[in-house]
Amino acid sequence: MSEDVVVVSYAEGWDAGSRRAVGPLSRAKAEERDGAGEPYVVLHRIPGRAVPAEVHLVAWRDHFVGQWEYDELGRRVRDVDLRLLEDDRLFLRQYVERRYASPKQPDLAPDAWRVTLELLPGRAGRKILEERGDGGGSLHSVADVPEDLRWHDRSGFGVGAGDPASRPPEAPEPDEVMAAQAAFAGGEESATLWRPPKPMRLKVSLNALFQPGNAFHVEPWTKTETAEPRHIALVRIPSGRLAVSDPLQDEPRELAERIPPGEYPLESAVISGEGEYEERRFPVTEEPAVRLLIREEPAASWELALSQGEDPRLLLDGHAYGFGTDGAAGGFADAAAWETLSGRVRRYYEDRDDDACESVGDGYVRAVDEATGGDLVLFYTGGDGTWPVWLGRSAAGELVSVVVVTSYL
Repeated sequence: MSEDVVVVSYAEGWDAGSRRAVGPLSRAKAEERDGAGEPYVVLHRIPGRAVPAEVHLVAWRDHFVGQWEYDELGRRVRDVDLRLLEDDRLFLRQYVERRYASPKQPDLAPDAWRVTLELLPGRAGRKILEERGDGGGSLHSVADVPEDLRWHDRSGFGVGAGDPASRPPEAPEPDEVMAAQAAFAGGEESATLWRPPKPMRLKVSLNALFQPGNAFHVEPWTKTETAEPRHIALVRIPSGRLAVSDPLQDEPRELAERIPPGEYPLESAVISGEGEYEERRFPVTEEPAVRLLIREEPAASWELALSQGEDPRLLLDGHAYGFGTDGAAGGFADAAAWETLSGRVRRYYEDRDDDACESVGDGYVRAVDEATGGDLVLFYTGGDGTWPVWLGRSAAGELVSVVVVTSYL
């Protein structure tokens, strides 16, 4: 902000749609939330402007600080996404800049010029230039951002940061308070109310998916419900190192979680129902997920499986780590025997060598490494891209199953 006079105030939240603060806070209350790690916002106002010049979104418990900058017309021109990592330092995870072609373009206009920087520690990063926003193509290149611009001190953000030109008042302006109360009368929450970014969450109940008799809507079928899971094969993991990855990749995505060396059943969830074509009804089935059953015990909680070097604090909102595939395939395998096992799969598919693998059911193929006793069982996904892996844990925290949802439910 280039202006000389800036007035600072605090609030519990920020509504990006109406561009108003929600739940005004005194400085003392903001300090309480800061110390507890609860989300709050810091508003940097320039007298005479209806919308703050900057809004800082603080959520220490979620390892996040956001910085949104607005122009004189109340349009967002910069988004900064910082993540709290080691040594109380903030890392620049993402930077977005927008340029509006005319005063008539609205806030966050889809066709506005846009550049995005996506960075990760120890890597060059990616720069995405979209000169016509969503309405045109994009140019991807390396994001050449020096280290001193990637890292920032925590002390520079939040209620404890050094104040701008003027000291913050103990309460926001009365008109802002009244507007915020009017906008949220009746306890209704705006769809654009800011929340700290969260990794991808499960949209289905995996427990229900693998239990027979549960209603499960699948468009356009009718009378759909879960059936008894289908046993696919036993998968031997003698090393205790589990890889869940595309067998056609040279390097596997090995999970950081270790499992007891042994042999585990691989099962698929089954949904059955009725389809209709030209007034004729016929039975249909769908197998939307596969699981490696580690223990005969229900999962009390689910979490995203991680691989070595993956940091959940760096995930963007709604994003997840997972295995990538260009062939709509994945596999459960002993990571220690990956080179041999994946080589057999490639010979089976690319060289048409039927002796390299065996079919263990419609859509499932198993490869065996005789030297180590390790297995790989291939399954198919609903398409290319990145597919998350989920770990189910018992009430005592023990790993009970490893699941991949293989269709877009």
